[in-house]
Amino acid sequence: MARIVGRQRIREGRSLGERLSEIVVYVLIVAGLVWAARWYFVVYRHSPSVVLGRYLGLVKAGDAQAQFAMLSDRSKAYFGSAKQYEEKWPHGNDLAGRVAGWEMGTVRESGDRVEIPVVLRVRPLGQALYQAASEPYNDVYVLVREAGEWKIALEQSQVKSVEAAKATRR
Repeated sequence: MARIVGRQRIREGRSLGERLSEIVVYVLIVAGLVWAARWYFVVYRHSPSVVLGRYLGLVKAGDAQAQFAMLSDRSKAYFGSAKQYEEKWPHGNDLAGRVAGWEMGTVRESGDRVEIPVVLRVRPLGQALYQAASEPYNDVYVLVREAGEWKIALEQSQVKSVEAAKATRR
């Protein structure tokens, strides 16, 4: 067999400047991802509005045990136990499945105390889940920082949606 002899193709390599610019871009992308992950897991997830949203989600689900765990020490002392919280506070489980949604207003923060106005939309008693009508209630929740975490201070909050929950107990 004959051997074909030809010129070897010359491959041009990438220059050092091109490699360095790619490395810089990759480092910036990784640093941006690390900063975003830190912000999300350390700052955002522990912000007052996220804590209040979690609490309102538990009100919607009717999970009184988890709601009680999110209360401030003064609120917990008033209720005593999760069972008494469920019996005394209408939001304990009386709004389960009746909360259609909520909208949070502007957060007013002053030191270790935060006020958040909330428009809580509650379905009337006896209405099916697929019906769209709901009544708005203007509540103002107060959160306090205890041991580095935000807690719901019910004794300082103005919760008008309690009237919708009380209708269930009649």
